[in-house]
Amino acid sequence: VIYESIRHKADVVAIDPHEKGLRATLNYGHTIGHAIEGLMSPELLHGECVAIGCVLEADLAHRLGKLPAEAVTRIRKCFEAYGLPVQMPKLPDGKGLPELMAKMAVDKKNAGGAIRCTIITGVGTSIDNPQPVPQDIMEAVLQDALAAAAGEPEAKRAKH
Repeated sequence: VIYESIRHKADVVAIDPHEKGLRATLNYGHTIGHAIEGLMSPELLHGECVAIGCVLEADLAHRLGKLPAEAVTRIRKCFEAYGLPVQMPKLPDGKGLPELMAKMAVDKKNAGGAIRCTIITGVGTSIDNPQPVPQDIMEAVLQDALAAAAGEPEAKRAKH
């Protein structure tokens, strides 16, 4: 698995050495993951934050109508099977949605003031270039994840 992953990444980097399109798809999970990492390091490692980001960005893709709900569940279970975290951690006191959004606002994939993410359309497939994400949908994904981290019952969370 590791060898094939590295070979695939090398192939993508060779096609897009300046990260202008296809190569940016390798950043799946990193938009949200880096925001979490910025608030949770060193308690959580980079890969742990990206694993959480992958699950939350799968939820984002589902809410955008690009990914079936079953795929979100499959992705979450896959990360769980490897012992990786899949839920938003409880953030440090005084940190929440505004701080996560601020971290994402400076992501290298952004353009024109919009947060852009790699949007997956299936397990192992994505739209070739990072896509702008409506702020209200990104905030809804994060707010629901933060509510879950705070122990709010799912029935009370606002699934947007």
